[in-house]
Amino acid sequence: MSSKQNIGEIIREYRKSIPLTLSELSRRSGVSTTHLGRIEIGQRVPSARVLQSVAKHLGFQSNELLVLAGYLSPEPSVLSEGQRNELRAELDMLLERVVSDRNRIREIVNRLLTTS
Repeated sequence: MSSKQNIGEIIREYRKSIPLTLSELSRRSGVSTTHLGRIEIGQRVPSARVLQSVAKHLGFQSNELLVLAGYLSPEPSVLSEGQRNELRAELDMLLERVVSDRNRIREIVNRLLTTS
């Protein structure tokens, strides 16, 4: 089953979590209740225009629902040089901790094995 076939389930889950009734979402998005209902149960595949209109009223960010629906590829995140440097520094710190923890675990295991 492709993402486009699952989009109705995604719309229904988000709509209910808000909570919005089908008729409220219809009124807000300008898409008929009948059409929305058929999208939600997988009888219809929404156009990009309908997805954008519905997404706006479900609280999705720009194009987020289009990505979930398989209409667009996710955009790679763009990090500033400062953000990259912060992430690299954090990664380095975590890697050092992993090495230190691994060495400590070996020490403990060796002590357990030699004292048994």
